[in-house]
Amino acid sequence: MNVHPGQYPPQYGQQPGQQPGQPYGQQPHGYPPGYPHGQAPQATPQGAPVANPRVQEALAQVDLLASEQVVYTLQADGFFLGSNPMLKLFAAIASMIVTLTGGYIRIFLIVTNQRVLFIKATQVWCGWGRVRGVNSIALPGIKEVGSTRETQACCINTRTIQIQSLTQRYNLVVKRIGDQEIRNFVTNLSAVIVANTSRASV
Repeated sequence: MNVHPGQYPPQYGQQPGQQPGQPYGQQPHGYPPGYPHGQAPQATPQGAPVANPRVQEALAQVDLLASEQVVYTLQADGFFLGSNPMLKLFAAIASMIVTLTGGYIRIFLIVTNQRVLFIKATQVWCGWGRVRGVNSIALPGIKEVGSTRETQACCINTRTIQIQSLTQRYNLVVKRIGDQEIRNFVTNLSAVIVANTSRASV
């Protein structure tokens, strides 16, 4: 397989987002050139994890590997009960009650240049009970990625991202993100899957 400079992932020869001749450390956030059509998508608000304290808190639970860099982050809805408007209302009430009692449910999908991390943190009663969980999947282990948008009552939208690994399927209801950002995410992660598949078939 012919691999062009700047393609993802970095073991193909160049750091993600780094232009030919550009010193390491000056590349922008987001996916690197070459995926797709030689252009990287614009960064989303979640695409700059350093600026998000909740993402920083989630990343504190994992140790990044050598030369590993975070390139994309998404936050999922931990209170999702369904796309029906009544179920959404019940989920909003449950979220408010948990927040007022000092609790939370936080779910993050973090894509690095080497793997995909699923991080979930829950807390109840101001820390009386806590659960922390981290799942790590190497990029070659991602076999499918997709998205769904469901609309109820003409204007209530639910956006879901699905990721299939070798052993498990993840369904994440994403928050505060638009259709274009989801399309960028799916397109770029799909390109990674295709690149790994082509490389394995050589």
